[in-house]
Amino acid sequence: MKRIYIFVLFLFSMSAIAEEKLVFATHSSAPLSLYLKEVIQEALKPYSIQAEVLELPGSRVILQVNKGRIDGDLSRVENFKDISDYPSSNYRRVDEAIVLTEIVMITLAQKEIVQPLTWNTVNQGTAAFLRGSKTIRKHLDSKNRVSLSSNIQALEMVANERADSAIMFASVAKSLFQQHAKLNEKLIIQKNALMSYPLFIYLNKKHLKLIPKLEQSLRQLKASGFIENTAKRYQLIPPNINPE
Repeated sequence: MKRIYIFVLFLFSMSAIAEEKLVFATHSSAPLSLYLKEVIQEALKPYSIQAEVLELPGSRVILQVNKGRIDGDLSRVENFKDISDYPSSNYRRVDEAIVLTEIVMITLAQKEIVQPLTWNTVNQGTAAFLRGSKTIRKHLDSKNRVSLSSNIQALEMVANERADSAIMFASVAKSLFQQHAKLNEKLIIQKNALMSYPLFIYLNKKHLKLIPKLEQSLRQLKASGFIENTAKRYQLIPPNINPE
């Protein structure tokens, strides 16, 4: 009887381990959010941890992760804790970049832009961008900013000649062009990105012991080619590989 009891406890314990789940969030939209979901799910498989990924507004992600109500934030810059406008003292970085992101300038297709492309170039006219995009906002002169509630609105502003350019992540622009043929015909992503930088996963401090495991898993996914192949499938740039 004692052996049966121990065996039942063992099965219950194994079942609990197999069903462990962490909830992550990102303020990024598709295709980046889809890529992040695939990578974090694959990275946690060796530890029998399931990953649920939510898309939420940026401020809500920070507040919920910092309070521990959500386990991790999937896409923040390396110095996020230094620049955040919201409490982030409980954030702990996973020191293995997950993706390289680019910020680009979109204009009317026939518009000629003198290279090299810089933020000074952008600030020669009005620039539409997604409201809440702090990294973009800080590079735009206040008199030139046109903040909007969606990236598609930013592109439409340029297409209708109500703004000189739209500034957003390259992956988002490419995805929207695929969805909207008319915009793809009228607009162009200017050659060379305005800036590029890696993004990192952050966990709530209650998961400190998981960080080195997750770093090791991400390194293995890079070595196996999983990261690179998945990034290319979503037209993203894998980390530690320079864009062409």
